[in-house]
Amino acid sequence: MANILMIGHQADLYVHLSRLLVSEGHTLHIASTFDEGISYCGSMDCNLVVLEDTVVQTVSAAITLLRETASSPHVVVVTDSYNPGRGHAALLGGALNYMRKGTAPRAICALIGKLPTLSASSCNIPSFRNFGIYGSSAKLQVQLGIISRSSSAIVNVLLQGETGTGKELFARAIHRMSPRKDGPLITVDCASLPEHLVESLLFGYSQGAFTGAARSRVGLIKQADGGTLFLDEVSELPLALQKKFLRVLQERRYRPVGGGKEETSNFRLVAATNKDLQEMARLGTFRDDLLYRISTMKVLLPPLRERGADVIEIAEHLLEARAAANGGSPRQMSADFKARLLAYPWPGNIRELVNVIDCTLAVAEDGDVLFAEHLPATIHAGMLQASTPAWPDQGQGAVHRRGGMEQSPAAVDGVARLQSGEDVALSVSRPHVIPSFREAKREAMESFERTYLSKLYAETQGNVQNACALSNLSRARLYELMRKYSILG
Repeated sequence: MANILMIGHQADLYVHLSRLLVSEGHTLHIASTFDEGISYCGSMDCNLVVLEDTVVQTVSAAITLLRETASSPHVVVVTDSYNPGRGHAALLGGALNYMRKGTAPRAICALIGKLPTLSASSCNIPSFRNFGIYGSSAKLQVQLGIISRSSSAIVNVLLQGETGTGKELFARAIHRMSPRKDGPLITVDCASLPEHLVESLLFGYSQGAFTGAARSRVGLIKQADGGTLFLDEVSELPLALQKKFLRVLQERRYRPVGGGKEETSNFRLVAATNKDLQEMARLGTFRDDLLYRISTMKVLLPPLRERGADVIEIAEHLLEARAAANGGSPRQMSADFKARLLAYPWPGNIRELVNVIDCTLAVAEDGDVLFAEHLPATIHAGMLQASTPAWPDQGQGAVHRRGGMEQSPAAVDGVARLQSGEDVALSVSRPHVIPSFREAKREAMESFERTYLSKLYAETQGNVQNACALSNLSRARLYELMRKYSILG
């Protein structure tokens, strides 16, 4: 029998769920706050969490926190007001489902019967370290589960993710986990193919097909026969060629350039892109029928900034690999070094992390421990830029707060000009009410704490361990402050 936890305030939903679940022999508990829910999942064996989306600010971060507790429960998100964008984020974050409150009770009861199978499949995800893929974040595990469960299926796969997220590494893993692992893996970088040669390179050509074709050449599609064809940056495939390639996918037959006889090739397609192919299809720059054909299975690779402590795990692997290559012992990372890695937004993703580790090792020379000072200046500058909010353009007559006091745009501009050394005369109207020093100080401190904690929560994607490491706050103090400002719910 299953143990279910509901996190929320909807008494009617709890009563309806309880009536259905108890009759089937299950148990249902309720937590009114997200903090209580995290505590329960950390101390009790919980199989499923029913999470009301209004309890938390960021649904995907909340799911990550729940999945990282000791019981690692599955999560269903329930809402009063259906929001496709919020539902999309919930499902990508690892939720089993996103549903309206009215239909939730019976849907949840039906889902509970499938939990043993779902839990078994989650536990049976093989280690991807043998393929060079490191990380244990919930967002990554969701995608690894998709790859693992579909490893024996001969279906086309589309890898989508930002530049530097490791799409080629995942393509190799998909090939090596498939029944075609003994066949060839042919990689084609569509962005680097000369447009006038792309057709002949893919399909091959016959002798005399064009000037310079002194002999026939086997194309890349034929070379992938019995294995996997990996089209990297598939969005760059010329529009004129997309129709021909669509026929290849449908029939696995094609005609070489200048050839009179059709060839066949039995390959599995893995494609990758960092662009929005649906938007390209809407604009007419990518065929929608080809998009449907190449994305039978879709894997969404999360950017490094959304993978929490994975950055530390990857960095440790890189340090061990560099040490093994040089015949030495791996360097250790200090606490401040790790904190900087966790706080940096990594616009270049894993590719940037690899370059940063190599640069850091060169700077550190023979030291045994890596400190934040060893990191490149670009890391420090990038963190400053990411943490500095843009000044709002609120138009004439707007006021800005500074230290708990309101200031007009003229006053702000005047202060800036005084700080730059200009001799200016300011005429600033005094506020109608000046708070006491103590009150102004309290307001300023609360404003600082609220802003800091909100940025901390967003930066760490709600990962409490990372947040404590960055802020040097204890877990108890962090929870106390987050409850104070209703950041966790």
